[in-house]
Amino acid sequence: MKTILRKSLLYKTKVEYGDYTLNHVEGCSHGCKYPCYAMLLAKRFGKVKSYEEWIEPKLAKNSIEILKKELPKYKNKIDN
Repeated sequence: MKTILRKSLLYKTKVEYGDYTLNHVEGCSHGCKYPCYAMLLAKRFGKVKSYEEWIEPKLAKNSIEILKKELPKYKNKIDN
């Protein structure tokens, strides 16, 4: 599997079922017939160049290092 480097993994959400989300993968292997909103945003902002690139997910290889930094910072903000 291809890998990428991330600067952050935890992102604040505005959905009712979660305060934060973890984003450790770029792309999706479902191969849907029509490109999804996430793929279109990734393409718009230059994360991927094509649908073919999108359907080959990339894993953030520095996930553990980032989480060791981010989790203590958000510990008191995340509801249990």
